[in-house]
Amino acid sequence: MIDVRIQIFTISGKLIKTLETSVSGTQYMNNPIVWDGRDDFGDRIGRGVYIYKVRLSTADGKSGEKFEKLVILR
Repeated sequence: MIDVRIQIFTISGKLIKTLETSVSGTQYMNNPIVWDGRDDFGDRIGRGVYIYKVRLSTADGKSGEKFEKLVILR
């Protein structure tokens, strides 16, 4: 199993949403991680640029993370 944690931040660095799940470690299986576009308080986030961090970790202690930009246009 691979533990997945996605954190979404405003451009100023405020954490607005955390998504956590575990996925199978098989290379041929792809489980989508669904997000409804709402923050941790249930409010829909607005248009704009956000930053997200994806962190993957395994039971044997290996991990990695990456930051990327997210643009909401609606």
